Amino acid sequence: MSEFKQSRYYEEGSGAGGLSDADIREFLGSPDSTWLLKLSYLDENGWPMSVPLWYHWDGESFYVVGRKRSQWVQHLKRDARCAICIEEPAHPRIRKVLAQCRAEIVEGPARGEGSQWVPIANAMALRYSGPTGPEQLKASYGWERYLVKLVPTKKLTTWQGADWSLRYFEPGQRPDLEAKAN
Repeated sequence: MSEFKQSRYYEEGSGAGGLSDADIREFLGSPDSTWLLKLSYLDENGWPMSVPLWYHWDGESFYVVGRKRSQWVQHLKRDARCAICIEEPAHPRIRKVLAQCRAEIVEGPARGEGSQWVPIANAMALRYSGPTGPEQLKASYGWERYLVKLVPTKKLTTWQGADWSLRYFEPGQRPDLEAKAN
């Protein structure tokens, strides 16, 4: 087997590997985190479908708000199994979080005033649209929505950096990664 040689590592010093709990909190919940959650679910024929959504992370679960006639909500009501992907495509960090989840319809369809979806939607509007986001949202409080909680079924799968994980290599193929792992 030949020794791994390369003039430059994929992203030297990028800290490639899984995200720490602090990194996860910062990536998913900081005010400047405007990544979209890609929700994948199964349609009535068992075909996978995906939809990009704004999300709110409470440290344990993801919350999304769907319109009364959103098809993805209807599919989750029928089959609560789903998966999420949140990714940062920008170099060099390229952070990502993946999870299999179980969807719970918390509320809906419900109009805004006094509903559970309003505080979540306001937090998302602030994060995604800026300081005027919650005020802009008020005009649609009369429109019925669902509040959906996406509960990860196991530990989040995370990664950051442009390098590959050690698990993708044969023994001896990347001694630099093997040395870091030991």
